[in-house]
Amino acid sequence: MVSAIESLENIIEVSDQLLTLLDTSNISGESATNSPQNTEETGNTEKTSKLLALMAKREQLIHQLFKNFSTDELQKNLDQVQTMNARDKQLVEKVNSSQKSAKSKVLTLQKNKKAINIYQKL
Repeated sequence: MVSAIESLENIIEVSDQLLTLLDTSNISGESATNSPQNTEETGNTEKTSKLLALMAKREQLIHQLFKNFSTDELQKNLDQVQTMNARDKQLVEKVNSSQKSAKSKVLTLQKNKKAINIYQKL
């Protein structure tokens, strides 16, 4: 059986992988302008699949941690628990900023579409 510290380190490692992938992906709304559309979509699909897999793995590890270890056992590894909590906050902030960026881009596209429709009617 895995120890509490090993479980915490695994969660932190997966969290770091998620943060890195979010930093390097187009999820934040930053797209490569010189790449062909289908190549970009394929890359986004692969990154999205990897993100989803890492998220599921992280969630499973967290559930196992709290299922297998008591509060007292986790208290002994408070530094790692705090690190896990900090990574969680970073992930939430990153996802929230990505969501805001995506919403902004959608609104911009909608405004552009309205302008195009107006010009076509003229």
